[in-house]
Amino acid sequence: MRNFTVPTTFTPEFIDQLGDLNREFADSGGQVAEIYGSFQEGVFNSARPAKYLPAVSREQFQRHVVQAREKGIPFNYLFNAPSYSNLEYTHEGRAELAALLQFLVDAGVASVTVAIPYLVEIISSTFPQLEVVTSTIGYVGAVAGINQYHEAGAARVVLDVEVNRDFQFLRTAGAESQVPLEIIVNPVCISQCHFKYNHNCVASLGSQSFLRGGAGIPYNQYYLNWCFLQKLRKEGEFLKSPWVRPEDLHFWEEVGISYFKIAGRGLPGSEILRLCRSYLAREFSGNLLDLLGWPHWLAFRDNGDGTRLPALDVILDNKALEGFLEFFARKMPQCRLGCQQCGHCLAWSRKALQFNDESLKEKYIANMTRNIRHLVEDIPSAQETEEAVLNWQKQAASQVVK
Repeated sequence: MRNFTVPTTFTPEFIDQLGDLNREFADSGGQVAEIYGSFQEGVFNSARPAKYLPAVSREQFQRHVVQAREKGIPFNYLFNAPSYSNLEYTHEGRAELAALLQFLVDAGVASVTVAIPYLVEIISSTFPQLEVVTSTIGYVGAVAGINQYHEAGAARVVLDVEVNRDFQFLRTAGAESQVPLEIIVNPVCISQCHFKYNHNCVASLGSQSFLRGGAGIPYNQYYLNWCFLQKLRKEGEFLKSPWVRPEDLHFWEEVGISYFKIAGRGLPGSEILRLCRSYLAREFSGNLLDLLGWPHWLAFRDNGDGTRLPALDVILDNKALEGFLEFFARKMPQCRLGCQQCGHCLAWSRKALQFNDESLKEKYIANMTRNIRHLVEDIPSAQETEEAVLNWQKQAASQVVK
């Protein structure tokens, strides 16, 4: 069975629509097996910034968990931040954590996703009612890591996205693991990106309520800018990102992967449902980048003179990628050793990747290059910092679920 774990919008109609999808695809071998989410902010919260997350009350949360359970869809709560400023080592922090965990149990939450090994053991030992899932932010990419988290109390492991296409590892891990393994099917990260460790840290600080203003500390566009500048400069990076086409899920099933996580917290419900339908149907027609999040490069349309660039369209034709991922499953290249003389992704990018305007792409590259120099070299003023905090709080407040 292909078990899909999907983000929730915390709206009643969303659960009904997921139930409809499960009925429609009841005989397909796949199902929406779990929804996941968290409160918008908190002392022990998730790895996403508050401004992107739906804001729900405790009463709304409880109703949502019950409604999902009635549809046969359990709820997974995210404790997947890579750091909580060591609060878990204090009396106040442990008391806060225990109170939240008790609330989750009482609400009917089935499982929690955790990145910090100490919390895995705390939760599995003190709240055995909750299944503990190791987050992808635990960066498990070795059999030893699977075993370590399992021994600490994890009942499932979401693998580091860096091993999504490492089929030599996946075959061994799938055969030897004592717990189910899960991959994220639609990541946008650059392959073998070691900047993601800190990116996840700064993102998680954007929802921890004990920090400035109650909605976390804002951060700037450095990582977003850097990531997509690399992709526009080196077009093969779009294909090197460790995503999985809906049509190619069988390669991962063959090596023992049974859980597939769809990323997209903060997306509208209609977009999440479209993602679910595509992966349940194992078929998608159109621009594959539509499955991989919003077009981040459009954040850099504004020129220094106050004018704005036209939209840059980047199209990764999914049909033209038929056969692309089979190379990884059958040839098992060791991508972590570097591309060297391989050239597989670059060659396929020339067949499947298109820009609507090459000269416009160069203007985006110039904007992004200039912006990253500003972020690196200029110290923000006290007023700019305060404005960033207020804007962050305003965006977070706009996410209230009615």
